[in-house]
Amino acid sequence: MSTTSAIPPFLSFKPSGGTSSKGAIIVVQEWWGLNDQIKEHAQHVATNTGCEVVVPDLYKGKIGVNAEEASHLMNNLDFKLAVQEMELICGDLRKHESDRKIGIAGFCMGGALTMAAVAMSPAGCYQACAPFYGIPPAMLCDVGDIVSSKKTPVQGHFGDLDPLEGFSDKGAVNQLEATLSKADPDKKLWELYRYEKESHAFMNTDEFSASQRAPMKFDAGAFDPETQALAWSRLFDFMKKHVAA
Repeated sequence: MSTTSAIPPFLSFKPSGGTSSKGAIIVVQEWWGLNDQIKEHAQHVATNTGCEVVVPDLYKGKIGVNAEEASHLMNNLDFKLAVQEMELICGDLRKHESDRKIGIAGFCMGGALTMAAVAMSPAGCYQACAPFYGIPPAMLCDVGDIVSSKKTPVQGHFGDLDPLEGFSDKGAVNQLEATLSKADPDKKLWELYRYEKESHAFMNTDEFSASQRAPMKFDAGAFDPETQALAWSRLFDFMKKHVAA
């Protein structure tokens, strides 16, 4: 397995009025890379939580301009190394304040990496975990560890019309729910939200993302602004409670 001691490149986003919390949130990219949409998401999270938000550049400057390129980039990404890199970012974020709270949220590939990061990093590394439509494979990590041994709160967001079988479709979410239920039967540390009229990547709103919906077969979803606003509000409240407080 590859290892690294070098902090990876990342972008930092802060609320326009300055941070109102010493907490920080890592936002993890989709399979496209560090594109305009993920930057927009990061700024939105910073503005609405008062936290500094950082986005690791896991592809080191590369961006997928179509599905073929994005698939190639994702398939060549060392997920275990990416988890290590994000752990190093946590260390960097805490270099002046060792007790700084850090949450992590991600979308698509980043959703899967969000859960993998918490499951595979030392306990206490992250204080909140919020995956959107992405679940890591069981051979990479046991997501049950997030709530059982790491004791980290989880808030997941998934669309019922998501077609990505085994990754974020209804069956995969059912399996995720079963795993979390087994690890925490009383649901003290986790909640999953399902949006019945939404498909994959339903939080994306930019022109490029819209152009990819039909080719990727995501166009069955409503991409409803009210649903997006609801999901954002849930995420903001979750991060304010566990990270910004």
